[in-house]
Amino acid sequence: MRGNLRTILTTGRRVRKLVTSLDEIADRVVLLDETKIREEHGKLWKGLTERDLHRGAFCIFGGVKNQGRDKSLPHFERDDGAWFDFSITVREADGIVELLAYDFEIRMAPSMGASFLRFDLNLPDHRNQARELRCHLHPGSDDLLVPAPLMSPIELCTLFVYGARLPADRKSRAPTSFDVGWLQQTLERVSPAAGRPIA
Repeated sequence: MRGNLRTILTTGRRVRKLVTSLDEIADRVVLLDETKIREEHGKLWKGLTERDLHRGAFCIFGGVKNQGRDKSLPHFERDDGAWFDFSITVREADGIVELLAYDFEIRMAPSMGASFLRFDLNLPDHRNQARELRCHLHPGSDDLLVPAPLMSPIELCTLFVYGARLPADRKSRAPTSFDVGWLQQTLERVSPAAGRPIA
């Protein structure tokens, strides 16, 4: 799987959909075994051991998991300014690889309508599963979850490299008065000084 992900990313670079260098792509797609997960990712390790899923577990990281959305952390950048990272957790038992969880997040360029999209598959028995939301999408808010189809890591990586873009033959639509008002109200709630109209 790691090889397939690297191939998607390096091909994306070669056809100029990504601006991240080939060397950076090679360095940023990392496979961690049980020992490395335990040593470097305690919260994930705890979740795996609580569910007795830790034996044979592996993680593939593409960049650094970054829900703080800090652009200085390693990630992959597209030609349109969007940037993304991902993590995948699998378990191998008896020669069968089982997908346990993933987290694919892309931060969009300005004027795309949503600041980010995150596709999550939580570990089995996660509290979201009781709400039938083990597999879900965050459309620009960490607090908003909507059901999403289960996608393979290959499909999601391909979507982030080639999809979720404005069509080349169409300009982006101008924001409506609702959009502008909603953004203004959001800014006022998070930072009253930032939400003041410009004089």
